Amino acid sequence: MLDSLRDAHQQLEGLRQQRCERNPELYRDLALYLQVLRDGLLTTVQQACFHLAAEVHPDRYRAMESSQRRQLHRRLRALVRRACSLLTVEQLAQLAAQQARERLADQRSRQHQWLEGLGAELKPGPRLGGDPPGSVTLQLHPPLDLLDPASPLLAGFAGAEAPAHPLSSRGELGAAPDDARLPPGLMEAFTAVVEHLDLDHEDDSGAADSFGPPPPWDQGQLPREATALLVWLDGFEEALGRRLRNLSHAINVELLRLGLSRSLLPLSLLEAACRGQLEQRQAPPNLLRLPVPGLDALAVLLRATDLEQQLPALDSCRNRWRQHRQEVRRMAELSRRLRRRVQVLEAEQLWLQDIATTQSSTAGSPQT
Repeated sequence: MLDSLRDAHQQLEGLRQQRCERNPELYRDLALYLQVLRDGLLTTVQQACFHLAAEVHPDRYRAMESSQRRQLHRRLRALVRRACSLLTVEQLAQLAAQQARERLADQRSRQHQWLEGLGAELKPGPRLGGDPPGSVTLQLHPPLDLLDPASPLLAGFAGAEAPAHPLSSRGELGAAPDDARLPPGLMEAFTAVVEHLDLDHEDDSGAADSFGPPPPWDQGQLPREATALLVWLDGFEEALGRRLRNLSHAINVELLRLGLSRSLLPLSLLEAACRGQLEQRQAPPNLLRLPVPGLDALAVLLRATDLEQQLPALDSCRNRWRQHRQEVRRMAELSRRLRRRVQVLEAEQLWLQDIATTQSSTAGSPQT
């Protein structure tokens, strides 16, 4: 068993070392992808805006003064230049970490809201008004049969004194009325669930929390663990999408300000469109057309898939990125199996040690 455990640990360390040796190549390919994107971004933005100005709204573009047209092109260059300064591996990793913290804070907020709502449901109090005749009320309180001492459902609790409301000792929900007491076993189980959910989380800089290990983007380098690297790559790509959406929104604001567009789609709609949550009409690359009643909503929306179609070099970089991802996924699956094997072997070892310790303590105890 010790040999098997040592072999499993050595294989895990070998995977980490192999990943550490491959990470520089992955970093170079990611950096090359972003460099090609930065080089071709202005051209693709100009092509998308050209379609709006020359084919969709030529009358509006012709009506603009020459100073306004020059201002539009200067603003497009400035917006793209600023976005390019943020399209680096390090900047996107920082944004991915920020997005992970935002998701964590949102999860905590929803959890606490749920607990507060649960406490409000359990808190006894006078009802304001009555329900209409025939209404069905859904509550978290137990059925009436559980409150009836003569109920056969309470046979296992016969002779047990009904305790006070178990949450009242925490000063949160108050004491329950005499006719709303629950069997001790049922309330202990329910209280354990609530206390398990009502966790005191550390701040975002803490080492760990109930939602898993800390984000891998704050390490300053690519993770050596393949499983963490998969998470890193997902966050990296999500951060890239957000940068492109923010640039798209800024361009749409500028087009609206100069009168070349009459509507402005919010960021939430742009994000929903990128996720495929909205019905879209056919449109040229990097443009979004939505079927809004009475309005042909057309806006700039830069997407990695469209950019890769227009920039063959970028598509080649994406193919190399996919190959790295397939390799990382294979290593992550192997790493998960090895970690599971280590857990099983360590549990077996502890089991045998505990049995030996128990037998020796029993043999050494005085006979009575």
